[in-house]
Amino acid sequence: MNSLDKIRFSIFYGEAPAATCYGYMELNRDGNMIALYNSYGEEIDMFGGHEFVKVRSLGKFDNEDRDNFYSLLESDGVG
Repeated sequence: MNSLDKIRFSIFYGEAPAATCYGYMELNRDGNMIALYNSYGEEIDMFGGHEFVKVRSLGKFDNEDRDNFYSLLESDGVG
């Protein structure tokens, strides 16, 4: 089971964002980050000099059923 958390970036690509910048973090079942997404749900470079704070957990989904992943994004307003 993977989980999806909403995050707020404090550093994005090595610089502080001009405005509040939200995104999403995907964790595997061991709690290791496996992907980062911008506020539109598009995957971004995990190694771009990012620092972030976890805002809240959106939920868990089965790695084989990506529809649940997109449902979690849609529940947060990404559409």
